[in-house]
Amino acid sequence: MSKIKIIISSQYWENYAVGPDGFDEVPYWKPKGGAEFSVEVDSDVLLAGEEQIEKVLSKMVEEQSNEACKYEYRSYEIWWGEPTPLDSKEFQSKLEKEYE
Repeated sequence: MSKIKIIISSQYWENYAVGPDGFDEVPYWKPKGGAEFSVEVDSDVLLAGEEQIEKVLSKMVEEQSNEACKYEYRSYEIWWGEPTPLDSKEFQSKLEKEYE
């Protein structure tokens, strides 16, 4: 049994229904981009069906919401290990050459 990391993508919303006394009773939600969450679990979790995994992840993401912002589950990705870092200076150098 090994550990995996699940990266969860979500839609981030902000409540624009705010006045001098705080938030209005009726929220006015505007999409403001994406947000990611992660959870580290044993790889055995993959034995559960995809539908069950998505249901749990969706609920966990939704529970991060409050009256000021909310999150809506979109998808997930499994990371079997940490990404290999690349050199940022090399990236910048190569990118600059692309524009010459």
